[in-house]
Amino acid sequence: MNKKTLKLTMGAMATAIFGVLLLLNRQTGNLLQDVFMFLYPVPLVAYAAMYGWKSGIPVLAAMSLLSFLFGGFTTIFYAVTQALDGLVFGGCLHAKVDRTKTLFVVMILSAAVSVLNTLVLGFVTGIDMNQEAVEMQTMMQTIADQSGMVMPENMLSVGFLKQMIIISMALFGIFQGFIVYEVSLLLLRRLR
Repeated sequence: MNKKTLKLTMGAMATAIFGVLLLLNRQTGNLLQDVFMFLYPVPLVAYAAMYGWKSGIPVLAAMSLLSFLFGGFTTIFYAVTQALDGLVFGGCLHAKVDRTKTLFVVMILSAAVSVLNTLVLGFVTGIDMNQEAVEMQTMMQTIADQSGMVMPENMLSVGFLKQMIIISMALFGIFQGFIVYEVSLLLLRRLR
């Protein structure tokens, strides 16, 4: 088969797999969105690992278009940012970057994407981080009063709780990047 034709059909196949994941997510009512967040980058990782990140940009654009067509409002942010994460990861694999550096890049990018998703979706949906911190403060104070515990004052401050929310989202992103890295490598090894 011609190399350009193979490249085009591989890009179409990666986009189709991504579209099937989006369609399954939509048909299940976003029930499996947390699981699919780990699978969204895999098709673009496979494509970019074979052909490089420059060739993966049109595939990323097609995947972004599919996420606008098949995804819900929150799914668009998750799918596009995870596909971008897959493009960077696949580009690192194609360029034969050291595996430790690749893992570090994927984990940092996933942490940044996780925090960005939280902030952007909070802004778009109107959920204020200050409001979340106040609700968390009220719950923690109620639990402390019921159990008879004395909580330090600075632990219940709104600023401290906002920092904890951001740090927890960054840690979630780091763990997500590690899982995406391992799952993608397992699938790529299996597919040779």
